[in-house]
Amino acid sequence: MYLKNKITLWFSISFIWIMLFSFSSCKEKKQEKEVNPYEVSDTLISHMTVGLAKITQVKSELKLTGKITADQNKQLDVFALVAGTVKDVRVELGDYVKQDEVLAVIHSGDAADYEKQFVEASSDYEIAQKNKNVAEDMYASKLISSSDYLQAKQEFNKAEAGLTKAKEMQKIYSVSNTSDYLIKSPISGFVIEKNINKDMQIRADNSNNIFTVSQLSDVWVIANVYETDIDKVRVNDTVVVTTISYPDKPYNAVIDKIYNVLDPQSRVMKIRIKLNNPDYLLKPDMYGSVQVNYTEPIKMLTISSSALVFDNSNNYVVLYNGGKNFSVQKVDVYKTIGSNAYIRSGIKENDKVVTTNQLLIYNTLTNN
Repeated sequence: MYLKNKITLWFSISFIWIMLFSFSSCKEKKQEKEVNPYEVSDTLISHMTVGLAKITQVKSELKLTGKITADQNKQLDVFALVAGTVKDVRVELGDYVKQDEVLAVIHSGDAADYEKQFVEASSDYEIAQKNKNVAEDMYASKLISSSDYLQAKQEFNKAEAGLTKAKEMQKIYSVSNTSDYLIKSPISGFVIEKNINKDMQIRADNSNNIFTVSQLSDVWVIANVYETDIDKVRVNDTVVVTTISYPDKPYNAVIDKIYNVLDPQSRVMKIRIKLNNPDYLLKPDMYGSVQVNYTEPIKMLTISSSALVFDNSNNYVVLYNGGKNFSVQKVDVYKTIGSNAYIRSGIKENDKVVTTNQLLIYNTLTNN
């Protein structure tokens, strides 16, 4: 009886060891799925696409904040060149104006003086012209000497110069014949600044602009670059600008200028981007997001980012080994930018990576 129990116990222990060994072998085979090839159905193969792993320069992105501003090369400040009282203001902030359109009217004593000077210069010119014509006739008839004729001619030239100067003054100061100073727009564009109201007193020592007119068919984006990112931006780097108002309308451009100084308070450097704005959607002082695309000084294996499978906190790819053979490989991803994924390790150059339906193939392989 004792021998029988001993034999039974021995068989039980043997059976347990066999089961443990079988379970361990199955577990090890399951762990080896990353490297062992498996066969995939013809249906999955017919719907997949494959790409090659290539070594390329690493391209990256930098996110910046920026603000839309008027193109300073296409805007002009308008000043009141005379003192007086604002008689009329004919435009409002945001209005579109044409070149030489009257923006405001100032009733001015200075304007009256310029008008008086013009009237006097016109009168002097007419008298000098008549005297010159008479002197010419008399000189031709030998009735006056050449010196008298030259004096009449000099008086005419002097009066002509005085009239030209008076006309230029009227033109510069836009003086009407009612002693009103007309403030005209120097260019066609939008009124983006207005510092004048009706009945306002304009002083002779006023140095502030009263209007700013800007052509908004082109605008600037001024973006801030922190000290840690200064080495990542270069002139002519491509950028994509988006705004809160039009999130689905990206603007593609390049960095036009780098201002190589730092703001002492914010500790940022500014860059400039020029944007075409033919439909005037972009307004001054809008905020925008600027994505700078730059190239890092390293090369790395690159695959399509669509090939990645994220599972259990790791990234995997499905390698195509020819025929119906595939394998799953864990990869160390450096970064993913747009449609590219840069790989530190796990695959090698020219490996064939499945880029379409890779998740279905991955599930087929890892669930066997």
